[in-house]
Amino acid sequence: MTDHWLGWLGDDRATAVRKGIEESLRAQVADAVVEWVKILETPRFLTGGRRHSEDEQVMLVTRAALAAPFALSVRRTQHGRSILRGVFSWAAVNLSTPQVRKDRHWFDLGVGLDWAGEQLQGRIYEIDGEDGTAER
Repeated sequence: MTDHWLGWLGDDRATAVRKGIEESLRAQVADAVVEWVKILETPRFLTGGRRHSEDEQVMLVTRAALAAPFALSVRRTQHGRSILRGVFSWAAVNLSTPQVRKDRHWFDLGVGLDWAGEQLQGRIYEIDGEDGTAER
């Protein structure tokens, strides 16, 4: 288990991550059917926040990200079954104002956790550049 706050992933974190992996894969290959997914190592996490304006002892989490190394089996209509390895990353911003929350996924094949972990620092702020509305 991790000491990072993962409430931003919802009540069923494993299902949320699997769904994110499946959606990322299907965005690239429409007929992809994921047969199984295994997280290979403890994911890397990054969390950002700011002090509450009325109580300096309270931190508000404003953004969070994870990078999870995986292996999966995927089946496609014309190409059969393939085993893929890589890292799935997910960043979310505006977590203290859910009505404007923004999430983004990355699906990097053939990369290691160290590389993906380094990418989290930029990716957690990359969403800001999309329209400039993310809170710090």
